[in-house]
Amino acid sequence: MKKKIGLSLGSGGSRGLSEIGVLLWLKENNVKISYVSGSSMGSIIGAYYCAGFTPEHLKNIALDIKWTDILKYLRVSFSTRSIFDWGRISKFLNEELGHKRIEDLNIPFACVAADINSGREFVFRRGKVVTAVSASSSIPGVFPPVEILGRRFVDGELVNPVPIDIAFELGADLVIGVNTCRSLQGENMSEETQKSSFVKRMDDWFGEMIEKAPRPLAELYNKIPHPDLNRLDPGGMKFYDVITDSLAIVSSRILDFKRQLAGPHFMINPPVGRYKNFDFDRAEEIIDLGYRTAKEAGPELLKFIEVK
Repeated sequence: MKKKIGLSLGSGGSRGLSEIGVLLWLKENNVKISYVSGSSMGSIIGAYYCAGFTPEHLKNIALDIKWTDILKYLRVSFSTRSIFDWGRISKFLNEELGHKRIEDLNIPFACVAADINSGREFVFRRGKVVTAVSASSSIPGVFPPVEILGRRFVDGELVNPVPIDIAFELGADLVIGVNTCRSLQGENMSEETQKSSFVKRMDDWFGEMIEKAPRPLAELYNKIPHPDLNRLDPGGMKFYDVITDSLAIVSSRILDFKRQLAGPHFMINPPVGRYKNFDFDRAEEIIDLGYRTAKEAGPELLKFIEVK
């Protein structure tokens, strides 16, 4: 009997676009995917794929995103819960995915989020697609928690960065994982990136984003104390530095643990560490990097599928 293959897509901001390149290679090589699980950005790409969007169409959507679009969707939040509001992003997702439900998708799908009321992992296997992927992608502190029936959910990277185990629970015999987490890309970063601290890199990409932002957002950014990049005094770090750095540490440890417990799987690791969270204007090269990484791993991956 032919094995049913699952696909598990990890987190990574704009780095998650490399997963589209992997999807393009899988289609080109007639690798049929029977189940998909996702976390954070991987949940969004996975949901589109399971809803019937082809890898080529996903690539076109990504290539159409401009900096003006990023600034349009990243509306500053005036609440104390987060830097940005999720409303406009949710509207965009609704325009693309309509009011589809997970249980009605073409390919069985599930995504994970962290329940901050209990600290536990929550798996969305049914319900509105947009609600589920919004919960899975809500970086704590950067975006507000998604509230569902009195419970609050945040980014799935906190509990299951690449949910390989969930793909097995859906029914897969084998799983292909795609890891786009920055935390595990140290060995793949460029020399220039390796020389700079994580805090400085985060400060740089926020600064780059703000340079193209409207005046109110720039003024808000300038009011936040900058870290002392020479002494790296924790007292001077912006709170989003603490959030993202902590997230990176947590996700790497959890993924190591989860992989030890998972069944037979093959992990693809696109070297996306050099890219920043909002590098959506570099979509073409990020997608191409995912494709090339899958192609390089291709012989071993195809052997894994056939042997197992």
